[in-house]
Amino acid sequence: MNSSFPDDTTVRLTAYGYFELAEKPTPERLSEYYAAKYYQQSVRTHQHKYEADELLFRKNKLEQKRLKVESLLDPNEAQRQFLDIGSGEGFALAHYAQCGWEVTGMDYSSFGCTMHHPDLRDRLLVGDLNELMNQLKEAKERYQLILMDNVLEHVLEPLDVLRTVRELMVPGGILIVEVPNDFSALQMSLLDSGRIPSPFWVVSPDHVSYFNHEGLRALAADAGLQQCALMSDFPIDFALCNENTNYVVDKSKGKSCHRARVELDNLIHKLSPEGATRLYEALGSLGLGRQIISFFRRGD
Repeated sequence: MNSSFPDDTTVRLTAYGYFELAEKPTPERLSEYYAAKYYQQSVRTHQHKYEADELLFRKNKLEQKRLKVESLLDPNEAQRQFLDIGSGEGFALAHYAQCGWEVTGMDYSSFGCTMHHPDLRDRLLVGDLNELMNQLKEAKERYQLILMDNVLEHVLEPLDVLRTVRELMVPGGILIVEVPNDFSALQMSLLDSGRIPSPFWVVSPDHVSYFNHEGLRALAADAGLQQCALMSDFPIDFALCNENTNYVVDKSKGKSCHRARVELDNLIHKLSPEGATRLYEALGSLGLGRQIISFFRRGD
């Protein structure tokens, strides 16, 4: 194994087949860390605005996932209740609301949603996500669709979270879990070839778990959730194979690589939203793409 691979004092392989921090932070440390981080982000992003192509990129990614969801749900189901766990700036809430869904969001902070989608602030629950989920469970709230976009990798006990989320789903409901695709075949090849000096994706305490799609599927199955579809997103990490675009070795390349991703993804989507969805399903099946987008159905 490449000497740059983190040793067992940094990460360990779980029984499910994905990695996690060998020494997890305490709940108190993690809470303090995120309290400070959200405060800093709220200050930095107070005047933040997105360019038109960035907004289109976000909209397209949401549409690709929604197209897959609509192929999985019963078209005769009149109820359309959507829960976004970790709503951030509220883009998913806005997308599904515009498509006729009744939306609810939750996040540790209201800054992002208030800045970008103030009209949806009253649909946002603010506070500790575990506490909010338990409150919804006790109130017997149930949803046809739940989204967890870049949330699960941050939590200390992902199995417990998924078990709670399952209780918030109606029978036949869909959960979308989107997480970074870490320790992938491409990343390990890049390490072995020396194109990247170290596993840059290991970031403690931000990310506690480092998922691959097999490990995520096994974890979800233990929580009573059955995978029914798999996608990825644009494989920006392909750029690391080229010394002229290697944004890990030369961080100044990062912005131009992201701009290329936005431009190409928008073009692919313009050619065919359905084709874009099929493309990312194929990449997901190969374990490629920077993100894993996994669709689960509640097993009953």
